[in-house]
Amino acid sequence: MNKFSIFTRSVLLEATPAEVYAFHEDPRNISKISPSSLKVKKVECSVPARAGEEFRLCLSQFGLPLEWVGFWEEATPDSCLVDGAKKSPFKHWRHAHLFNASGEGTLMTDRVEYAMPIGVLGRLLDVTMMKLVFLVMFQARHAATKAYFGKKK
Repeated sequence: MNKFSIFTRSVLLEATPAEVYAFHEDPRNISKISPSSLKVKKVECSVPARAGEEFRLCLSQFGLPLEWVGFWEEATPDSCLVDGAKKSPFKHWRHAHLFNASGEGTLMTDRVEYAMPIGVLGRLLDVTMMKLVFLVMFQARHAATKAYFGKKK
C-alpha cells in the first residue's frame, strides 16, 4: 500500500509560464479560482514566493471553518511552485504546480500528494470520495484559471 495518494491534472493556458507562475505564487489569488463551496475569508502571505516562507489562509469549505498554514517547499520562477502544509485537514499535503511552455501557452500541471487523517476511516474516504472531490475541485479551478488568462488577452 502506498504511503500517500496522488492526484494529477493539467490544463493548457493562454499565458506565458512567467505569467502563470506569478499568478500562483500569490496565495491571495485563490479566491479568483476557488469553487463556490470554498469561501476565502483571510490570506496572509508575502510575494514573491520564497522556499521556506509560510502563508496562512482562513477559509470555509461547505460552511465548515478551516485554517490552513502552508509553506513554500520550492519556488523556481516560471517553472515550479511546491507548497506543503503545516496545518490543514490532511495528515500530509504536498502540491506541486508545474509550468511548461507549450505552443503559444503554458501547460500547467497540478500534482497533489496527500494522506488523509483518521486511520482506516480516512483511507476509506480516500478510496471512495477524495478522487472525485479533487477532480471536481481542480476542474473548477482550471476552468476559472483558463477564463482568468483568457480575459487578459
